[in-house]
Amino acid sequence: MNFENNLVIIESPSKQYLSVITKGQEFITNEGKIEFDNIDKLPIKILSSTGIEFTIYTPSYKDFVLLMKRGPQIIYPKDAGSIIVSANINSHSRVLEIGTGSGALTLFIATLLGPNSEFYSLDVSKKNQYRAGKTISRYLSNYSEEFIKKINFVNEDLSTFLMKNISINFNSIITDVPEPWHFFDNNQIEDNLYWVSYLPSISQISKTKDTLEQNNFQHIEIKEVLEREWTVKGNISRPKHTMVGHTGFIISGRFII
Repeated sequence: MNFENNLVIIESPSKQYLSVITKGQEFITNEGKIEFDNIDKLPIKILSSTGIEFTIYTPSYKDFVLLMKRGPQIIYPKDAGSIIVSANINSHSRVLEIGTGSGALTLFIATLLGPNSEFYSLDVSKKNQYRAGKTISRYLSNYSEEFIKKINFVNEDLSTFLMKNISINFNSIITDVPEPWHFFDNNQIEDNLYWVSYLPSISQISKTKDTLEQNNFQHIEIKEVLEREWTVKGNISRPKHTMVGHTGFIISGRFII
């Protein structure tokens, strides 16, 4: 089978690498080199030139976003799952994302949306959107399922953005920008809609909450997601000494006619 251009994780006993299989080339690490031409199936175990065993396999979403090249800080997988649930995203959703950033959340949304959905992503930086577009295309190329046909990138500042210029009746808005309340300076929600904002500080959360209430949103929830792994060996169970703690706050609400 031809695995040319497949995105893969190359994992040694001590480290993970993200790479693309390229015919006739090799992947070089401090623990030896791997000949790409020796990969005839996935997953596979291969010995490097120094005799160290590597495991090569297709990355999961979590693998990919934690290893991918990025610009702005990403939304971590532990938060992405909660955001998706709070925004009620499904394969037919019509989603407006405000703040493309490095594209980690954009990618997660894209893997959930089907060909009959609509997805627009707003960012003031063309560089961010170009990087995100390449990242998303690279990851989705590994799969044959029918994902959303197109992500529509809107290059504009939130302070001047007019939702009425997009002929879509969105049912979910997700923001990852410092001042999401500026959306309401020029826009008004009139139809059933789920709103979710991801913010680093409680002062931003407080202002967003006030703004949502002023715009007649209901079911407002504020939370943070903490992730702690456990070690289980025989009859001994204990939490690990390290954990993924606070990365950001999530505030969600719903506009109901």
